[in-house]
Amino acid sequence: MNRINVRAIGAVVGAALLVAFVAPATVPSVGAAGTGVVDDFPLANQPRIMDGRVYAIVSSGTSVYVGGTFTTIRPASSSAAQIPQAYLFKFDVSTGVIDPTFRPVVDGEVEGLALTPDGAGLYVGGAFASINATTRTRLARLSTVDGAVDTSFTATAADRVKDLALRGNDLIVGGYFRKLNGVTRERLGALDAATGALRTAWNIPLTESRDGLGAFLQELDVSPDGEWMVVGGNFKSAGGLVRQQIAVVDLGDGTASVANWSTNRFVPQCSSSFKSTYIRGIDIAADSSWFVVNTTGAHFNGTLCDSASRWELPPTKGGPDVQPTWVTWTGTDTHWAVEVTGEAVYVGGHQRWENGPETWDGKSPGRVSRPGIAALDPTNGVPLSWNPGRDRGRGVEALLATDSYLFVGSDTTLFAGVNRQRLAVLPYAGGIQNPPPEAVELPVTLRVGMPDGTLRSLPYDGAVLGPSTTTSGPAIDGENWTTVRDAFVQRGQLTYFGSDFAYFRRAYDGVTFGPPTNLSTALGYIATNSPTQYNQPYNVSTVRDAGFSNGWMYYTHGSDSRLWSRGYSIESGIIGGQEMVASQADWSGSRGLEVVGEWLYAAWSDGRLYRYHLDGREVELGTRTMIDDGSLTGINWSQVGAFFVTPAGGVGYPPETSVTPPPPPCGGRRRGPRSTSRVPRSPACR
Repeated sequence: MNRINVRAIGAVVGAALLVAFVAPATVPSVGAAGTGVVDDFPLANQPRIMDGRVYAIVSSGTSVYVGGTFTTIRPASSSAAQIPQAYLFKFDVSTGVIDPTFRPVVDGEVEGLALTPDGAGLYVGGAFASINATTRTRLARLSTVDGAVDTSFTATAADRVKDLALRGNDLIVGGYFRKLNGVTRERLGALDAATGALRTAWNIPLTESRDGLGAFLQELDVSPDGEWMVVGGNFKSAGGLVRQQIAVVDLGDGTASVANWSTNRFVPQCSSSFKSTYIRGIDIAADSSWFVVNTTGAHFNGTLCDSASRWELPPTKGGPDVQPTWVTWTGTDTHWAVEVTGEAVYVGGHQRWENGPETWDGKSPGRVSRPGIAALDPTNGVPLSWNPGRDRGRGVEALLATDSYLFVGSDTTLFAGVNRQRLAVLPYAGGIQNPPPEAVELPVTLRVGMPDGTLRSLPYDGAVLGPSTTTSGPAIDGENWTTVRDAFVQRGQLTYFGSDFAYFRRAYDGVTFGPPTNLSTALGYIATNSPTQYNQPYNVSTVRDAGFSNGWMYYTHGSDSRLWSRGYSIESGIIGGQEMVASQADWSGSRGLEVVGEWLYAAWSDGRLYRYHLDGREVELGTRTMIDDGSLTGINWSQVGAFFVTPAGGVGYPPETSVTPPPPPCGGRRRGPRSTSRVPRSPACR
């Protein structure tokens, strides 16, 4: 990935069944860039690129370097004179001024850029034969002051260089070549970053093309901690091991070896137009634990064509047949560049929509318009509300996030409806926030919708449940809870599935409810033949009960007896288009679901309240434990509607704790991890 800034790299009771969750239990979302999501309107003072495409952007401080196929640039003012500057230029992002002293004369396209840690040197890779009339065959190092060729670095590639990455004293190079410095290196190799000499012990051939026309590397990225590299392209073998289009390389000991990490998800063929590779972008998160892959290929159900997908690196995931944490599809249009930050995964391309898991050209319900660029939630891949829009063209092929800006390079002129000529600079100032999901831990207050339309509230610390108090209802605040199918609270917002086959959101501070918003109608869901109410995602209209944990809804719907999972964005309110079976067990008895800590709580048709332990992605059905049979609370749990929790003050006692809880307060009943007995009331209650 050549679009990076300088970063330091150095249920049946007793059934012992394990049911795999598709969604991970804990998904880190650490990014390298600024806090939040960038503003959706670009700065006005950045340079204009008058032709061609942008392929690579890197930066150090306020200095920004741009490479591509262009030949002419100009300052921001439309009256300014155009400057003949082919393939590579530099500007200051704080002023927008094009550097007049950095004017290298490059005779071919630039595809890969990498900066030295001190920002004094710029590595350049591409399809050129000379720079400043000095022979430099597809690889060079330049002074960042004046663009002069650094003659102390000498290296050659026998064919086009597609991507570069710097790891310590190694410059990693990938592309179409079969030789580096005249020595066989099949599409991937490493050079001494100071001299350009070949690293002879570093050799991972990428071979066996998918189309029979010659293998090549399309993209590579090195993790910020220097431990891992991900490569993608037209190959079926990496280092002699079977790896279709993608491979993870272990760099931990200073050499390079193909990691014990593989997937079959890139084996299927997409459109015949993309027989070589449909991988277009790769970026590793700043915490070095996961990465995102962008693809093209036209849409084919069950494949990763025209998608963005998140993958976990070792040690979180490894071995054969690794599966993605999440996938989002455009449904026929290409994703090109990808940039992972702490609160957003930016995906550029020529997509029209996001969030459509099936069919062609907008027929899948739940799709939302995101022309040319989108921001996805790192936790689940669901689109955020950020939607500047751009004219799509071939697409965004370069993205770079720094502490202050997101740089967007493409082949088109309009961004957010204004002329920015192939380069848009978006500041974090003025943007939105997308904090990670709130962890709901004990103690909590259980909120239970009753058949008479009231809402009852019960404190619960893991040991004591109750007493219950009626806190909302027709005679209290005018609310009628019989219309609510189920609900959950995140960051002071109550999301609930209500009447008219819709779902809603409103503010809730534990006491007062704000006015509701019908998200089914407000978010602009798109589908060409309206297969669902409001074009919202499949089965939202028939959700029976739903809980939420770490970016994922767990729910039942309609007459289906299984437990399902899908992403939900707290920021945008969008529900993920893709549904995944979370449990094949019979959940038809569920009447309400909620997740607290590592436990899934379920109101059941037998009138009881149960909990199940969640072990990572798994619901441990054998841990089913009764919490209340109605004798503690007076609640018939088979009759509840809404069932959700809000945080409460005090000390919680999770089922695993060895701490002895205090005596229950007056009116309460102690409930231990697997106990159903009552305990004496404290002396103060006598």
